[in-house]
Amino acid sequence: MYVYMFIFNIYSHYQVVNLDNQQLIADAQETRIPNLKLNPKINPKLNPKLNPKLNLNPKLNQNRNNSSMSSRREITDDSQLHSLKRQLFNQINPIWSDRTNLTQDLVYRVAVATNGNIIAYQPIDITARNQLKRTPFPKFIRQPSIIPGSINQTFASFRVVFRKSGALEISPWWGFRKTPDVVGDKITESRIINRLQRQLTKNLRQYWDGKTSSKQDLKYRVAVNKSGIITDYEPINQVAYDHFRETPLPFMYQELHGSNVAAPNEKEPLAHFRVVFKRNGLLEITPWKLYLFK
Repeated sequence: MYVYMFIFNIYSHYQVVNLDNQQLIADAQETRIPNLKLNPKINPKLNPKLNPKLNLNPKLNQNRNNSSMSSRREITDDSQLHSLKRQLFNQINPIWSDRTNLTQDLVYRVAVATNGNIIAYQPIDITARNQLKRTPFPKFIRQPSIIPGSINQTFASFRVVFRKSGALEISPWWGFRKTPDVVGDKITESRIINRLQRQLTKNLRQYWDGKTSSKQDLKYRVAVNKSGIITDYEPINQVAYDHFRETPLPFMYQELHGSNVAAPNEKEPLAHFRVVFKRNGLLEITPWKLYLFK
């Protein structure tokens, strides 16, 4: 009988350990972070000291069901993701001031609501967590949280990288499935487009001094309404992101809308243009007949 009880205790202990290991693997899969390693010393999600909410008991863990439900509410439409990506960039980039002396890139997963507001963020490693104060995220939300387990509304998920070079890079967490299109109705009548093109050229030349420190041309997509008012703009190459303050676009947009993070009016027909601030001081504006996202 003692032999039987000893064997039974060993088997029961094996079941508990095995269930705990299965739960750890399941929890790691729920976060859906690429190249995740089950090492509690470097992974804050699996370290109870860094993550008080971590529950290693499979019978008491209720986060799995919540995470599965949240993942089904994640936005996958490419055009909507692209629009939210622009809003996220416009919120973070202007207030990221501590861009120097980063020893390595800081990478985060960020959740954005349908109105463009940041609702959660999660460091993907210990370095990103320790350097959190060097990013703008605490200004939006005090503490990081697990994505998608902490979210109970429809959201879009983005990968935000603060490069040690000082550049900010944002992309959808799962990437784009296809080339995203410009959101909203478009003005297509040639006569109106020609008038708006002349008006936009005049306005930009009035505010741009023809100077840029970039070694490449700065390229943007700019949208205007039927009155010629700039309603939306976005960089289409990396140097345009890095040197956007050297153009009149953020100044003109803020003057018109009172903020650089205003969401575009998707119900109003717009005319879209490709605007290039060239290194030699020239300004090049052409109709955006074919939208190519880079």
